Amino acid sequence: MTRPRIIIAAVLLLILVPTGMWWFSPEQVIMRRTKHLMEVLTLSEGIGGPLRQAKVYSMNGMLAPEVEMITPDISEANGTFDKQEIESAFSWICQNAKRSNFRITEYRDVEIEGERARVRVFVEGYIEIGATRPADGYFEVVIHWVKGGDGWRFEKVIWQNS
Repeated sequence: MTRPRIIIAAVLLLILVPTGMWWFSPEQVIMRRTKHLMEVLTLSEGIGGPLRQAKVYSMNGMLAPEVEMITPDISEANGTFDKQEIESAFSWICQNAKRSNFRITEYRDVEIEGERARVRVFVEGYIEIGATRPADGYFEVVIHWVKGGDGWRFEKVIWQNS
């Protein structure tokens, strides 16, 4: 190998190794999973049934066997639910919501302790069902993730107005 090729290879290694370590760090994985959750919760008005059903399957891949939900503004959504209940409720939302949009405006903190993680984010969003918007505004959301054999799944969500 010529000297310029060795230098290029060394520079690439110096760039790619730290970038790969950063990209696959647990904090970055949790942040990407959280962003993906908000994308799954977002339903465009013109999106068809098959694409909405695909969102239900995406949600299923993020759910722990039991999920605790704490939403002070929507008392019916509080409690601990098994995965099938959450999937069924989200399927109903996908069938009945005109549209929804959720986006993270700020990652406040991400804490990782072994197989468990907690992320606190600020979210701007709404969901429109019929003529009502049961969720509309700015929210502080805390999501507790647990790592299983097939990746990170959320087991607790605290969703409150900020």
